[in-house]
Amino acid sequence: MTPRTVVVTGFGIFRDYKVNASWEVAQVLPETGIADELNVNLVTINIPVSYKDVDQIVPALWDQHKPALMVHLGVSHLVKTLTVELIANGDGYCGMDIYGNCPDDKCLVNNVIETGLKIECTDELDICTSRDAGRYLCEYIYFKSLCINKNQTIFIHVPQLDQDNTAHKLAEKLKCVIKKLLEQVTE
Repeated sequence: MTPRTVVVTGFGIFRDYKVNASWEVAQVLPETGIADELNVNLVTINIPVSYKDVDQIVPALWDQHKPALMVHLGVSHLVKTLTVELIANGDGYCGMDIYGNCPDDKCLVNNVIETGLKIECTDELDICTSRDAGRYLCEYIYFKSLCINKNQTIFIHVPQLDQDNTAHKLAEKLKCVIKKLLEQVTE
């Protein structure tokens, strides 16, 4: 069977974060053996914490890779484990990106999109779910991808890295989440 493509994005550094856990997890994900175990072509991309970069990069990723699954990762100091976001809002973004910009009001819409993918916390999956992705770049990138394909897009917040949440441990958890999500995707 031909491998399906899974695109995983992580963000670069911003604000007071010297390391962005989302990119650290994305970088070590290949080391989990995900490509062979799940028969996928894994593409990992580091995206600057910039609205304009998201506007340009996200549609290009969809066009270039035609992914079976688009997984966006972002760091949150509020979460303690992988936290799957279920919805994204199309407006209310007033936090400035790394260039001091906010999104152009013309590109914002007053609606909410819910992912078509279903995921639950189980003994097998040590995750949480959320309906508030934070109205910053995390929610913005999620909204942009959901507009393209809500049935093949997910956003996951990762906790800051520490001895309990190393990039490798979080990548192993992420591999399990991706496996569950791929079971739902029909191209």
